[in-house]
This record gives sequence, C-alpha cells and structure tokens, in this order.
Amino acid sequence: MKTKKIALFAYITCCILSVFGDMLKLDSLVLFTLPLVIPSIFFYYFSQTKKIDLLVCLYLIFSFLGDYIGLMDFDNELNYIMFPFFICNIAIILIMIKNLSKFKFNIFNILSISVFAIFLLYFWYLVVELFSFSEGTIKSKVAVFGFSLFLVLIIASYNIIWKINNSNLFLMIFGSCVLISDMFYMIYNFQNQLIVLDYLHFICQVSCYFFLIKYILSIEENKLLAKLNS
Repeated sequence: MKTKKIALFAYITCCILSVFGDMLKLDSLVLFTLPLVIPSIFFYYFSQTKKIDLLVCLYLIFSFLGDYIGLMDFDNELNYIMFPFFICNIAIILIMIKNLSKFKFNIFNILSISVFAIFLLYFWYLVVELFSFSEGTIKSKVAVFGFSLFLVLIIASYNIIWKINNSNLFLMIFGSCVLISDMFYMIYNFQNQLIVLDYLHFICQVSCYFFLIKYILSIEENKLLAKLNS
C-alpha cells in the first residue's frame, strides 16, 4: 500500500474513532485518537507533494494546538482556544491570497458576494452580542476572531463565484465546515447545550483538515498542468 493511502486510511480511522469517542463520551479514546488526526493528514499531504509549504504547516501546527487545548477542558476555555485558531485563520487567508484568481466584475458576482457578506456580518454580530454582558476582553477577542473567519469565508466565496472547479469547491467545503464547527461550538457552549450541536461541531472540525489539504493539492496540480501546457 502506498504511503499516501496509508496516511489517508490513518486519518479517516482516527476521525471515525474520535467522533465515536466523542459521541459516547469515551474520553480516553478521544484523547488517544484526536491528536493523531492532524499528523495523519500532514503525512498524506507530504506524501503527495514531497515538499513543505510553511503556511500549510503553520495552519496544521496551530490547529493541533487548538484541538489539544480543547481536550484539556479548561475553565474559560474560549480564552485559550481562540488564539491558535485565529492564527489558523490568518494562515489560510494568506494561502488563499497567494492563490487568488482574477475576479470577473459583473452584477451577478458582486450581488452574490454582497448578499453573502451581509449574512456573515449579521451572524458575526449575533455571536459577538452573546458576550455583551461578559467581563474582561472576551467580547473584543470574539469580535476579532469572528472577523478573521469572515475574511476566510468571503475569499472562499469569491473563488467559488469566480470559477467552479475542484480546488475552489474543496475550499468552499472547508470554509463551510469551519463555519459550522465554530457556530455550533459557540451555540452549544454559550446558548443551548443541545448534544447534536456538539457532535456536528466535532465532525466538521476533524473533517475540515481533509478539504483544506485537497484544496492545496488541487492548486498545486493546476499549477503543474499550467506549466506543462505553456
């Protein structure tokens, strides 16, 4: 079996077991399998490219740190977990900007992005307002983190509106997973502890890494094809 298949199999197995452990509240199983999710997807990425992109590594390292902090179950966990995932948002923004395509200015494209931006800004406002009566700087931290996620999703929507292809589709799925994961995390922890929200948050969190790596690999494949055709 090729290295990439072994790495992908390990990633899928760790995802399934960690989700299973989360649903059944088997903390020891989650503690063992969740930290292996990102190393597995990293080896899948490396086996495909044979090289290392520093921004991709930065994203995966801080995602690993954020996931690990989440396992520790600290009091006021949000204060600790936002920073590593904020760095992740910055890393993916830089990755997307580096691979940004030329935008086609027409009414449909501008209207589509505007409607999506208004929706995201409204959602961002609602989430920030959950912390209106919180002490300290937590509301400001949530606002800054939320705006970084807003930029991630706007750039992802820009790409998919400009052109529907594999890389942009993977990017949009990645962005959707991150949005759902963060949204359900906030709702579950600060508004309504409906257990299905926790499950969906967890599933989207471990799934988003696969779609990010597929986006990166697809971008590199497109660049290689462009060179061969030039």
